[in-house]
Amino acid sequence: MTAKSNDARPSATEESRRRAVVGVGSMVLGDDGVGYHAIEALQEHDGDLPAGTTLTHAGTTAFLALEAMSGADLAIVVDALAIDESPGTIREYRLDRPDTSAPEVTMHDYSFTDALAVGDAAYDVPEEVYLIGVVPERLEPAVELSEPVETALPELVSRIERRLVTETDH
Repeated sequence: MTAKSNDARPSATEESRRRAVVGVGSMVLGDDGVGYHAIEALQEHDGDLPAGTTLTHAGTTAFLALEAMSGADLAIVVDALAIDESPGTIREYRLDRPDTSAPEVTMHDYSFTDALAVGDAAYDVPEEVYLIGVVPERLEPAVELSEPVETALPELVSRIERRLVTETDH
């Protein structure tokens, strides 16, 4: 797991709001690595992100993802989405609400949704947890993204950046 924090001087309002963006998935399984690629792209924009934002590659371990977001007020999980839509389609879900219809984020060690449900005892799970992801075209050994997912990456990064600055909608 690698994490990077934006150390810009926060304003009094921003200082109280900590944000975590966690890329999950395997960077050597083609489009499953979209979370990794999104974190890399966000690191290029690090100076433009809100103060108090951390960016983390959590790989395929659900509890590393929970650790990366522990103590944040807002967390965004970025992953490939196994839903029946066209490759490159971007979708966003709110995971911290029980009525959510988000697709299952199955990491290699544990279901992230199950980890989120039981992780509250061991981790300070954020009040707001979003899943923003892209429908993959291929999930096979490769370090490059497929053309539809590569094309969707700038919009995915833009949506993550917008979500980081959007006021809470409780």
